[in-house]
Amino acid sequence: MNCRRANAYASYTLAFLLRSTAMSKHRLSPVPLPPAKRLHHTRISSQEHRLITTFDNALYDELILFIFSFLNCRDLCAMHRTNRNCSRLASDNQLWKTLFIREFGKTRLRGGKGFYGLTDGRLVKPLPLRASTSMSSADDTLDWKWMHRISSNWRNGRCSVEHFTNAEGTTLAPPPAFPRQHVILAGGFTISSSNPCGSSLLVRDNSGISRTLLCRSTLATSVAEISAIALDQSPPSLSSSHIIRLAAFLTTGEFNIFEHDHSSLSSATTPKQTYVPSSLHRASPVTHAAYNHPLLVTLSHSFTLMIYDLSNDSITHTQTLTSFTSHPPTSLVLSTIPSTASYKLVMAYAIPVYPAHWSVGATELIISPLGILPRKRTFATSSSESSPQGAFEVSVTRSTRAFDIPQGWIDEHKLQLMRDQWGRKVKQVADIQTDGKWVVLAPGDVTDISPVSHGSSEGTVPQQGHLQPLPYISPPSHTSSHLQLYRLHVPPISSSSVHTPKLMFVRTLHGPVGSVSTLSLADGRCVSLSANGAIWVWDLEGGDGIEIAGPAKGSFAGTNSGSTCGTVAFDERRIVSASVRGIEERRFDI
Repeated sequence: MNCRRANAYASYTLAFLLRSTAMSKHRLSPVPLPPAKRLHHTRISSQEHRLITTFDNALYDELILFIFSFLNCRDLCAMHRTNRNCSRLASDNQLWKTLFIREFGKTRLRGGKGFYGLTDGRLVKPLPLRASTSMSSADDTLDWKWMHRISSNWRNGRCSVEHFTNAEGTTLAPPPAFPRQHVILAGGFTISSSNPCGSSLLVRDNSGISRTLLCRSTLATSVAEISAIALDQSPPSLSSSHIIRLAAFLTTGEFNIFEHDHSSLSSATTPKQTYVPSSLHRASPVTHAAYNHPLLVTLSHSFTLMIYDLSNDSITHTQTLTSFTSHPPTSLVLSTIPSTASYKLVMAYAIPVYPAHWSVGATELIISPLGILPRKRTFATSSSESSPQGAFEVSVTRSTRAFDIPQGWIDEHKLQLMRDQWGRKVKQVADIQTDGKWVVLAPGDVTDISPVSHGSSEGTVPQQGHLQPLPYISPPSHTSSHLQLYRLHVPPISSSSVHTPKLMFVRTLHGPVGSVSTLSLADGRCVSLSANGAIWVWDLEGGDGIEIAGPAKGSFAGTNSGSTCGTVAFDERRIVSASVRGIEERRFDI
């Protein structure tokens, strides 16, 4: 029955397209086709052998492909089930390449933090339309139908869910008030801390096999916890494509550099290098790090930025910078500058707004070996630190902020802009993320309260078993579940002058119900995790969002994001989250 419906649908579609294309073309010649060849030299019977005209032999493959180019993905899938010839033509790689660029190609280049390289050739990143005309012949070997399928799953929220379990088969479920679980993705591997307060890392592959990375500490008298992890974003060489390189930071201020070979039979890996900081830099643990070998950049909770040189199989601390106008939460993106031997670090962070509110700011830092670029710093450099010759150093710094007050007298237009900015300020900030081109701010204000126990009165927030007065009521322009999207414009650095970047408000991202706990941002896509376990995904170019997972059972929409932390990480094919449901993986390559 399904095959009969597909044949009828194919016949109707073909007839419609032939009528539409024949209006601008000449009709076929009325001369009849030659009779079929006789099998034997016998007298022609009254009923001659006639050539049966079908869809397969009436048209050339090129013409059928031209007709198929007018169809969408659903129609192509319907034609795929008609017969073998239609299935062959409907799976044409060039046909799906054109369809992928038409539906998922972008007019502008998107930002990207850079993921670990994949080796199966099935890329799924949306491409800019202007790059489609200059694509090399090597791109024709990509599986464009598979790329279109994964991108469609992202847009429709179609995925498979898997719960992470330990060796005994028990689902990993953090306690209700668990600290932030550290999770990063490296191709087909998931790297996470063994437990929220552990000192080891687990590297898990797609088959569920886990290996342990043991973090060493020479300063801790008890178990040292992991405060941050960073994956090396530099492209791997052919000889080291099977090796994962990352940095793990402890609360004691120490950090370890791992080069993990998952193909080895060893169940545990020890660090290749270990760094013990001076006593001056042990007070505040590292909360964020960016690693692009041989450059390592760390950021502590006290907003102290430290630069390390990891070349020549050694760890050298080259510079320390401090800011008194930038505050957590923050996000780091480290990338290379192709034209020079320098690196670009983009930071997004919270900035105070008088008298007791917050907004978002961004800073670009050019890090290069000494003597490459002219120096222009706005960060305060520690005078006690000396940079050895040839080591990495910040040479150019440019900053901007979304809430900027113009100097002098202003007209009505600037006054309206100021009022719009004033309406976007927030009392608390749950998270700020950037991919180098987009910046997303998640407010941490409590605007909607759900009762969790008897005796809670209106205007109070239950937090850690105590009733506290509601400190702030957000204006109608936003709530704790409405994300603010900004576009970061960073002009290139010229030899004559250094232009100031701009951080401009684009739109508000709606969707989640309840306070947002954490964000993840890469390649023009944003994933949010709410305190109640809900997961939303947005395409920042168009502002379209969809709910991937609803709130967990027993959770409340008004839970304050500050009382419950979560973690969410994603790459081109999956989302890994650690929330009230435990650690879950959602795959879109199905």
